Amino acid sequence: MRARVLVSVAVAATIALGATGCEFMSPAQTTEIKQITDGVNVSTGKIDVRNALLISDDGEGARFIGTLVNNDETDDITVSVEIGGDTETVEVPASGHVDLANDAKHDTLDFDGADAKPGALVKVYFSYSGAEGVSASVPVLTSSQEEYATLAPTATPTAEVTLPTATPTDVPINP
Repeated sequence: MRARVLVSVAVAATIALGATGCEFMSPAQTTEIKQITDGVNVSTGKIDVRNALLISDDGEGARFIGTLVNNDETDDITVSVEIGGDTETVEVPASGHVDLANDAKHDTLDFDGADAKPGALVKVYFSYSGAEGVSASVPVLTSSQEEYATLAPTATPTAEVTLPTATPTDVPINP
C-alpha cells in the first residue's frame, strides 16, 4: 500500500513538473514590449515619441501624427520635428504628453513640402535643446482608414484676387 502512495506521488510530481517546466527557462512574455501600432516609437533624452506616422492622401505634403511624452519632472521641453528641411516645434509640458492626433490645444504639424507618398517610409528627425536628436523612418498612411479619416492635411485656402480691367467702363452720371 505504501508503495502505491509513493508511486502516485512520484507520478503526480512528474506531471506537475512537466506541465510547468516549459516556461522555466523562457522569459515571461509580459516583459517583452511589442509594438502594436501603425506608427513607430523612438526616444531621445527625456522625450519619447510614440506611434509616429504621417498622413497624406496625395503625396504632396503630410501631417505628422503621434504622441510626444516628456519624462522630465520639472521642465517643459520644446521638441523640433524635421522632415526634409522643414521644421515644426511642439512644447511638451513637464511630466506630460501631447497627443497630436487628439489634442485640440495644440496646432497640427503640417509639412506642406514633404515628399510623402502613401505607403512610403519618410525620415523624420526629432530633437530638442540639451539632447542628441534621433531620426526614424516613419510610415505614410492615408485618411482612408476610419481612425485617420479626420487627420489628413487640408489645403490652405487662398484669397481670390480680382484684378482691375484694362478698359474703362461707362459710369452713369447723375444729373
